[in-house]
Amino acid sequence: MPEPRTTTLRPPRRGRRPRTYAAVLSATTELLETVPLAQLSVARILAVAGVSRTSFYEHFTSKEDVVVKLVRSISAEVAEEIEPMFARDGRGPEQAFREGLSRLLRVSARHAPLVLAASEEWPAVPELHRLWFRMHGELTRRLAELIASERAAGRAPDGADPEALAACLVWAGERAFHVAMTGEISGLSGQDALIEPLVQLYVGTIYRRPVTLGDDSSESVAIP
Repeated sequence: MPEPRTTTLRPPRRGRRPRTYAAVLSATTELLETVPLAQLSVARILAVAGVSRTSFYEHFTSKEDVVVKLVRSISAEVAEEIEPMFARDGRGPEQAFREGLSRLLRVSARHAPLVLAASEEWPAVPELHRLWFRMHGELTRRLAELIASERAAGRAPDGADPEALAACLVWAGERAFHVAMTGEISGLSGQDALIEPLVQLYVGTIYRRPVTLGDDSSESVAIP
């Protein structure tokens, strides 16, 4: 009779560990609530995450790399939340932009420390710069297509180049979100303080007409 086969127990594989990866992301997210990225050290992330420096560098090249991966992780959520601006489903411009911008603001508020860090640090971090501009570039592209479509259908008047106009609107909104989340300007904090000005900015600029103020409190978003 053949001898029974024996099973060789292999040592656990070294290398990338999902729990380490998740722990670092979670720790960095938590720390960004109270510590600006510029003042945050890898050592502090390691202490909160409870992982070793070796394990950290198996997953990340730097603290900035952690932020890049965090921003990338919410990019799909952002893209989904702005969809009402483009999938009109019979809604008028005010309602469509108000819903899309409200949902975008809710995402930004949920990830406020991360969004604030990204909007401050992208000029100094090449990969974050590319990612930040890619995200905003996609929104710009879609908004430019909407502007061109609305003009072609006679619903919006001709005006500045659609892509240039869309870029101005998107980056004006990015700065407005940034300032609102810092809490430095009282006029841009609190219920409805940001949404209605942005709706007027987008709709008024694209359609060149007065904008009806929203009265649905369910669309209101408080800036933390």
